[in-house]
Amino acid sequence: MGRYVAISALALLVFAVPAHGSISIATNPQRPALRVDALGNAEVSWTSGGVRRTLLVPAVGLYLPGGRISTADVSRATKIAGLPFARVMRRTPDGRLYALQTWRVKPGGPVELHFSRWKGSRTTVTLATEPASATERMLGRVQFQGKPVAGYTQTNSGIRYRIFAFLDCFGCPKPAWRRIAGVAPRADGTFRLLVGSGFGGTRYRVTVAGPNLGRALAPDASATAASSLA
Repeated sequence: MGRYVAISALALLVFAVPAHGSISIATNPQRPALRVDALGNAEVSWTSGGVRRTLLVPAVGLYLPGGRISTADVSRATKIAGLPFARVMRRTPDGRLYALQTWRVKPGGPVELHFSRWKGSRTTVTLATEPASATERMLGRVQFQGKPVAGYTQTNSGIRYRIFAFLDCFGCPKPAWRRIAGVAPRADGTFRLLVGSGFGGTRYRVTVAGPNLGRALAPDASATAASSLA
């Protein structure tokens, strides 16, 4: 059966760890927008507190609060099949993809605006459930372009963070999503969690912030699965 991770005080500690990889831009944003110039510099804009704000994410290097691109926007609106939480999706002539996604990373916390850019296939995560003794187990795998997502990632400024798969339960017991654990994927990108007796629900969800790979900032991924005991 392999090793599994049970819900414990240690697992619950990861709730305080921010999710990084795709760049976290702002909280509780309104009207997010995105422009990209021919060099790959991206201008993210949004409204907060009634004020329009911008942030420049260069093709290489640190982002610049208040920055803007100085030449024409060469990107075009696009659709990226299966991309969760998507608010804005753009494509540039070289085939590179850019996205703004919003989701509530911390339980009870603000909605975060995340920026990503990459070329090729997006980040994917799978989730399945299976009976285990008197409860059940969640298991899945995180990948980006066929390679495992695991270990550490870093912020745009170089601060390293452990990658976690955040696991939520629906109907535990209220008809709403509730964070129950965060699990660090193993080296092969797989993860598993034994659901505690007090957390059994009707559905489960996993969400992972895409890793920061330098020029590639992988998008966030999410998946759901029904309870195996339903």
